[in-house]
Amino acid sequence: MMRKFCYGTIAALSVVCLGSCDNDDDSKKLSSEAAITSFVFDTSVEANSIVTSQPVISGNTITFTVDGLADAEDIDALVPTIEVSQGAYVSAFSGSFNLEMNYTVTAEDGVTQNTYTANCTGSIFDVYSGVLDVVLNGTTLVEDAPYNISLEKQSDTELKIYIQDFTITIESMATTIPLGDVEIICAISETADGYIFEGSEDLGVLEVPILGSTVSAHCVVNVENASVVDGTLTLPMKIDVLDGAMTVDANFVGTPMQVE
Repeated sequence: MMRKFCYGTIAALSVVCLGSCDNDDDSKKLSSEAAITSFVFDTSVEANSIVTSQPVISGNTITFTVDGLADAEDIDALVPTIEVSQGAYVSAFSGSFNLEMNYTVTAEDGVTQNTYTANCTGSIFDVYSGVLDVVLNGTTLVEDAPYNISLEKQSDTELKIYIQDFTITIESMATTIPLGDVEIICAISETADGYIFEGSEDLGVLEVPILGSTVSAHCVVNVENASVVDGTLTLPMKIDVLDGAMTVDANFVGTPMQVE
């Protein structure tokens, strides 16, 4: 299973590198300039059609945006056109635009080097780090519990919510509801502000410890009016336990996990 955000393999990236040199004067001093002077995506190339804003070079950092429904495979297939200082060349590159793509530029003198880091934003398919609140009958059971939740592309109209080791602890009832690894397939649609999605997952019958005993409880997780707007994931969930005899309201808010 591909887990982005901590998932997947990096496809080979084709790079078009354009430099300039003048061999008419072999006696000239070799340049020590090792800069990327231009970094663009030709959107007439099909693989680059997901780019929604061209790269901006700021110091040694290159940033650009892609379509919200572009996934890791789409992003890894991007083909940049790079121009460098006179006589210089891209001597190495590694990584992924999903996380960090690093380019090393070596100057004409063969000694001076510069490293640039390029990455993109815009895709909603990421690992989101944030907090979870849980409420039962108006009583807060869990507040600001740290969680990481992933959004993964299923198709052009569906995504998967992945929550690893999803556990709801109700201290007042001395109860822990272990939901396990939860995957919820949701229909997705675009709005003027971002993307919204909803779906449901029947987790079947789980063994829930309540007040020293164990109860077989049928659990269903429902997602309604979830959204990603300006990079923030808001994920409200209703968890029906014991065939609706108890409904737990959970809400997660998070932003893409930062690369360290």
